[in-house]
Amino acid sequence: MRDFRRALASAPDAAAKTALVERFAAGHPNPFIEDNSRLTFFVKDDGTGRQPRLVGDFNTWSMGPQGYDRTIGVPTRIEGTPWSMYETKGFSNARLEYVFLYDDEKDKDKASVSDPLNPRKIRTFAGDRSEIRMPGFISHPELEEPAPAARGTLTAENFQTAQLRGTRRIWIYLPADYEKTQTLYPVAYVLDGGNYADWMHVPAVFDTLIASKRVPPFIAVFVEPGERQEEYSRSANWRAFMTNELVQSIDKRFRTFPAPEQRVVVGSSLAGYGAVDLVVAAPDVFGLCAVLSPPSKTQTLITNQVQGQRAIHGVRFYILGALYDTDVKGARELRTALDIATADVRYEEAPEGHGAETFRGYLGSALKTLLPSPPS
Repeated sequence: MRDFRRALASAPDAAAKTALVERFAAGHPNPFIEDNSRLTFFVKDDGTGRQPRLVGDFNTWSMGPQGYDRTIGVPTRIEGTPWSMYETKGFSNARLEYVFLYDDEKDKDKASVSDPLNPRKIRTFAGDRSEIRMPGFISHPELEEPAPAARGTLTAENFQTAQLRGTRRIWIYLPADYEKTQTLYPVAYVLDGGNYADWMHVPAVFDTLIASKRVPPFIAVFVEPGERQEEYSRSANWRAFMTNELVQSIDKRFRTFPAPEQRVVVGSSLAGYGAVDLVVAAPDVFGLCAVLSPPSKTQTLITNQVQGQRAIHGVRFYILGALYDTDVKGARELRTALDIATADVRYEEAPEGHGAETFRGYLGSALKTLLPSPPS
């Protein structure tokens, strides 16, 4: 990049500068990475003179100390050309997501676009984003490996619940060998189930984890909320639905290990709060808890309740904090509260952001930590 800047400074005119930038950009996909941490992006106007901002994990998605800040992510114009440059830094082992953002675009579907100069793209709930894998990033094998020959089954159904006065959509995942054995299986209850079962293709991740013997075979129940904000916020009816209706039904219908140390509840973001709330309220039902990027209020379930202090000693926790999460303190505060209470907890901090791909990637770490080791 130093050599490029010298050449740019000595270019005789705007046309020469433009040609120099376009040759460099053609040979170096965005971003150009130096010293394992320095990132340089080239940004071209959209043809009408409009210049996008770059917003992503590396600049907290435009969130400044005073809130959303439209001055964050503005690239620097290369004088006389339709090109601009933007520089930032990232941890050498990070995985980062970002977009080009046009603030003046009224159509939200067109305001945020992936980087045309970066071939790495991922699908998110907010649309396509560009992805950066820093030189030291280690990918999750269960997301990269080919699908195994032995695959589990996934069945969707509407579960009738008296506690919630209606139905809840659930998906039941049975491992590939379920029909061939008489084994009892641990069960993972995954909150925000529709996202994980369908949109994020997590059953395929479970197939790979089990086939590679990274985790033992297990049953998974993906549970979709109704009113998410209400049900994951200390709702007595929702707790009763999970503990008295759903768990009991699954134990009757399938060959489960009906013991708390064989039941995992998994929650990410707000559902992480819901997962901790469940184990505090019913440690005799859920003895294992995976919490991915929880909100900052989650630790109050432990610190503000005598019941929370007592309950957690029967529960084993896995907590994921995302370094590029604007609310990473939620995971850190929960870890601290559990440490002070001498709970059984493993904490992991990932150089990634708050998003579906992060949660999908670290499910394997959570399950490897919490589920019993597979037989050798």
